[in-house]
Amino acid sequence: MNQSTASLKDARDYLVGLPDSIDEFLDEPQKRSLAELMQGFKQFFDVVATINMQASDDHIISPREATDIGSHGFGLILNLVDLLDRLDLPHRRREVEQISLILARWILRYGGHIKHLEPIVNACAQLANILRDKSALINLYNLMTDIIDSCSSDIKQDLDISNQMRPWRLLHINRSIVATRSHNPEIMKTAFNELLVYLPNEANGFFAEGMKEMVALDYPSHVRQVMEFYYQQKPTISVH
Repeated sequence: MNQSTASLKDARDYLVGLPDSIDEFLDEPQKRSLAELMQGFKQFFDVVATINMQASDDHIISPREATDIGSHGFGLILNLVDLLDRLDLPHRRREVEQISLILARWILRYGGHIKHLEPIVNACAQLANILRDKSALINLYNLMTDIIDSCSSDIKQDLDISNQMRPWRLLHINRSIVATRSHNPEIMKTAFNELLVYLPNEANGFFAEGMKEMVALDYPSHVRQVMEFYYQQKPTISVH
């Protein structure tokens, strides 16, 4: 799926064809589990399609309803990802994780909160690794920013700071990397400022690594200047 144009219909069509594409790897209990998951996805997409149709007639769901419905969808995705992990099908897992971005956009559309970050962070990292076009990188940065803004308060409290692989940390680090690779000083500053707010104990390490990358990858001077500023001194940051 092309994430710039992928829709809920694309996600649904992909999932409809998934069982046949991995049937050879499944034992009977796994086939039954997958069938139950697919039924859950069918019901989920039916509900979402109805909501979208009613929204065109000004019947809009509340942010809380969007959060609850979206969280149910993410629960299905996480269960499917777990099954694909047990089957050792990393390529299929990555494809399913991309669907999480489609679901995230749906939650954002209705003002809901995102409570399940791991598949989203993985999907964003996958895109960041393959995108080269600057405008595409900026679009990804904007989506990551919207996701950060819509995260639940539990995620934003970031209590488990000992875990370097926690999705909240990775989302901010990866967004700062995407901002840097876009060569856009303004979004770099925004990402770096929020890195200092949300990850104050880890920001300096990021800027130190960033300076190494500036030299190794021969970044343009205007990008280097921004990175060097943050590496050398901490701007005054106000939490917002």
